Amino acid sequence: MRKAVRTKALYAGSFDPITRGHLDIIGKALMTFDTVHVAIGTNVKKQRAFGVAESQGLIRRSIAEHWPDAHGVEDDLFEGGLEVGEYANQSLLAYARGIGATHIVRGLREASDFSDEFNLHGVAGRIDPSIPMVHFICAAEFLHVSSSTAKELAAFGEDVGWLVMPCVAAAFAVRRG
Repeated sequence: MRKAVRTKALYAGSFDPITRGHLDIIGKALMTFDTVHVAIGTNVKKQRAFGVAESQGLIRRSIAEHWPDAHGVEDDLFEGGLEVGEYANQSLLAYARGIGATHIVRGLREASDFSDEFNLHGVAGRIDPSIPMVHFICAAEFLHVSSSTAKELAAFGEDVGWLVMPCVAAAFAVRRG
């Protein structure tokens, strides 16, 4: 078995909103794969703070803020090396196959993540072992960072700049009025 000539990783999540921890995982994926496709999936267990289209825009702007060398053009990040999409009403693996992903990227923050990811890894491997799942542990300063924490703190008017990029903090401020 050999590495695919060109690799494309799918990094899927709710990204509601994208956090500095997500950006850490995206950075690790960008260093590892030829193309990274960040996709917003619908999680029926969570109510979204931002609509999918708004979240896609926040992802693009956060990436451009975090990596000014991303060429600053939101629709052509890293000269096409980073894509932003959405999937709904299909499995993660079906979406991965549909976009031509060679790998699925998942992030780990804490021990409780491992149990869920271990189960997902096993199921995904049974359904389609041709698309390996790769796990990255986020940097220590982001182990406690989550979208839920950002939403909760922002709702109370707390500073969330340490959790999210300035464009996301501004979007929260607009919502508060």
